Amino acid sequence: MTLKPLGDSAWLVEFPEKSGLEALALVKGYLAALVQDRPAGVLDVVPAFASLAVHFEGENGLNILNWIKSASPLDHSTAGEEFVIPVAYGGENGPDLVEVAEKTGLSPVEVISLHAGASYTVAAVGFSPGFPYLLGLPERLNLPRRPTPRLVVPAGSVAVAGSQAGIYPFDSPGGWHVLGKTCIRLFDPLALRPALMRIGDRVRFSPVEKIEPIKKISHVREAQDSYGIEVITPGAMTTVQDLGRPGYESSGVSPGGAVDRQALRMANLIVGNAEGAPAFEIFLIGPVLKFHSPAVISLVTSSGKSRAVAAGEIVDFSKLTDGVRAYLAVAGGLDVPRVLGSCATDLRAGFGGLDGRVLQAGDRLNFGVAGRSHDCGDWHVGRPQASAQIELRCITGIQQYWFSETAKRCIFDELYRVTSTSNRMGVRLAGPPLFLDTPMEMISQPVACGSVQVPTDGQPIVLLAERQTIGGYPQIAQVISVDLPKLARAGTGTAIHFRKITWEEARGILRQAERDFKWLQTGLKLLPSRPCAPLI
Repeated sequence: MTLKPLGDSAWLVEFPEKSGLEALALVKGYLAALVQDRPAGVLDVVPAFASLAVHFEGENGLNILNWIKSASPLDHSTAGEEFVIPVAYGGENGPDLVEVAEKTGLSPVEVISLHAGASYTVAAVGFSPGFPYLLGLPERLNLPRRPTPRLVVPAGSVAVAGSQAGIYPFDSPGGWHVLGKTCIRLFDPLALRPALMRIGDRVRFSPVEKIEPIKKISHVREAQDSYGIEVITPGAMTTVQDLGRPGYESSGVSPGGAVDRQALRMANLIVGNAEGAPAFEIFLIGPVLKFHSPAVISLVTSSGKSRAVAAGEIVDFSKLTDGVRAYLAVAGGLDVPRVLGSCATDLRAGFGGLDGRVLQAGDRLNFGVAGRSHDCGDWHVGRPQASAQIELRCITGIQQYWFSETAKRCIFDELYRVTSTSNRMGVRLAGPPLFLDTPMEMISQPVACGSVQVPTDGQPIVLLAERQTIGGYPQIAQVISVDLPKLARAGTGTAIHFRKITWEEARGILRQAERDFKWLQTGLKLLPSRPCAPLI
């Protein structure tokens, strides 16, 4: 067993001496041990193939490391449930079937026969909610991932990559070869057991001529007769976010939440909310909102302050003055349902927030009862403005030693630029390619916010809030938590310079950042608590 830092807020446990089902048995044993009597600060334990990640928060990192070291694996050898998955192969359902046949020297019929004739074991659930990573793919079907991932792989796609098979539960990016499609729903956020499969379950595929489309789960709320906020125009991509939903990564659910956690916390504190209250995340062009009830609001970009809004007032947030993201908090917090413990919108999975989607014209929302509000005086809270070039401090990535000497030098010596294909899931960068010393396929492992993954095209991707939970691309570096807000505000073309620091330095920077935030909390508490007196 080896232990490595996965950024500054997670530990990765690996079992390099084992492989396949032997490694999975060890992972299951340690998972069973670690989910019991978890120490303070542990957010989640995420298993995957021959490794598992322990995500944590707070200053208890070294104590959590010692707790992991002292754990003894439990006997967890009992096989799980068996699932038979109907698959329509080829054609529009399996656009890569013919190419896979050509690359493997087989006919399409032989590829189908091999794929459907095998017995699989669920080795992990991740990447997206309910996505099963399957052991048991016949060796003749082993192929490297696609050089550049597709931006969208349709829900239900049955695919292969390396020595793994899998099924995409939602429309999502992916670099696997798609052989067919199924109609089986793999994830339901409203069910007692959200993910259909768990590690250790067994899977078989059954060829069928055709399948029915996967019916989407309806999250549409009833129209509200009374409401506080009406959306006149929605902006480019406005969603409801909070600090996310940790604790469900073993089912493939991204922690999600605000991309710029610092800004959301700041916006909420300014109006007297709890720092994790649901608020609007605004991207590029903000919404125009009509307030049917008086409210106190704050908008945070490079600075933030509170203001009173009168009943009937229309407020235009369409022009951001700094950065690509802003956060709009309303005193009392936005009133939306909690799904899996959070109000955050998961756009890839389509749940949380406002029906799992971005705001639309005509949407209506309420906000809660405001608590203690600070005086709306001549004051503001500031932070550094977005700039054309930013420095991102990072620690060594889990697979950093796999890369060529040129790549290990380039990542810290050269500039990389943010591309237009970036999103809430990750920032895609362009620059000198980062290639491995020897090309190889890796077994998928847990990832974290800030993981710098490198696909086979050599162009790095820095994972953000709505990241996958498990990834199959090597990680050359890990951006520290404190610097992720800089990246959240970086627009297309922003130059990125990576600087290497130690894990101890990263933890020290994080502790100092939290101390500074406590000073902000203290300062706001000292402000007069007179109401901002919105007009009625």
